[in-house]
Amino acid sequence: MAETSDVGPLSVNLRLYARHQVLAGLLFWLPTSFLFLLERVSLGSALRILAVYFLAVVVLEVPSGWASDRFGRVRTLRAGAIAWILAFAVFVVGGESVVVLGAGQVLMAAGFAALSGTTSAFHYDTLEALGIAGEFERRESAISRNGLIGTTIAVLAGGALGFVDLRLPFAASLVAAAAQLVVVMRMTEPSQGSSDGSQVEVPIPRLVDVVRYLKQPSLAWIFVFMVVQQPLEGLALDQIQPWLAVVTGNSLEDSGSTPLLSGALIAVISLVGAFTAGASHRLRAALGLRRALVLLASIEALILVGMAVTFSPLLLPLLALRSTQAAAGPVLVAAATAPVLARHHRATFLSIGSLAGRLAYGVVLVALGFVSDFNTVLTASAVIGVASVGVLIASSFLLRSENLDAR
Repeated sequence: MAETSDVGPLSVNLRLYARHQVLAGLLFWLPTSFLFLLERVSLGSALRILAVYFLAVVVLEVPSGWASDRFGRVRTLRAGAIAWILAFAVFVVGGESVVVLGAGQVLMAAGFAALSGTTSAFHYDTLEALGIAGEFERRESAISRNGLIGTTIAVLAGGALGFVDLRLPFAASLVAAAAQLVVVMRMTEPSQGSSDGSQVEVPIPRLVDVVRYLKQPSLAWIFVFMVVQQPLEGLALDQIQPWLAVVTGNSLEDSGSTPLLSGALIAVISLVGAFTAGASHRLRAALGLRRALVLLASIEALILVGMAVTFSPLLLPLLALRSTQAAAGPVLVAAATAPVLARHHRATFLSIGSLAGRLAYGVVLVALGFVSDFNTVLTASAVIGVASVGVLIASSFLLRSENLDAR
């Protein structure tokens, strides 16, 4: 239990964390980001610019996790908010230069890398210092649900703003990022005290020590899930916007009314995700961790196959399930890994898993960037989706662990 003098600031941390996650979820740009690029560059160039984002995350992911474990969660979250402020400013005023758009992607990647692993680690560390770490999964599920409700509202507004000007969603996100920074500036670093009240020095996290965790079959399989989930999530999301443009009879270069439909659809997707995040602990209790994560990944693969097969509006109910993995997966992964990882390894482990997944997706995007036909891109994405689920299922047998479904 934390020292009495620490309880007040740590309790405030919990309220601030909930607000931070809502603000971080105000992704006004989400339903129009790909359309924003297509308005300025070709399909191939847009895919390569997206690859810049994911490959930049690869470079920044582990350093950000290491910095979080070594120098503190709060400092890392502040750096993430500042990176987003700069990124959104670049998109608002940057014009049509591929170099400038790429720079904006790097800054956005820096923001996401700073948050990746650090947010859930900050939450768990605070609860642990308060002596209530057992409440993490329930609290994280509720906070994720509320964040996705915020996303629902934001993407509706973003779609409407994008219909007027595709830069406006980034302007709204700039305001949200500034508010996010204000909240983070009020946070207190969760302290690690010894029994006599003195401060315990935080060990320097070594990558080799973190990688050794992969000798545990349960953590190794979770790592495989983290690798395949990013290509599944990314392909399912990035293909939705141009897919909708075709459905509505618009071209990839002239989005027309697509931002409005995209905003409405992604709002529904976020709302479904909010329900899934709130019910993630019940999903794990009913199916076990392994089956729950395989089910979430299979839904993403089914969406990719559906978009490759048809441009029918009848597919929209299936697309509404797109955020189930993105909403519930991180909660289940964090809840399963945090209790078995040392405090100074938690963010680094999650960052390494995220890095591997984003590297895989970055490579996929670079390859797809050389394809000029959208139908071919959809077909290749479907094949990658099915293969990813196959890898996940096969590894579940190779890395079977009785402890996995018990978590």
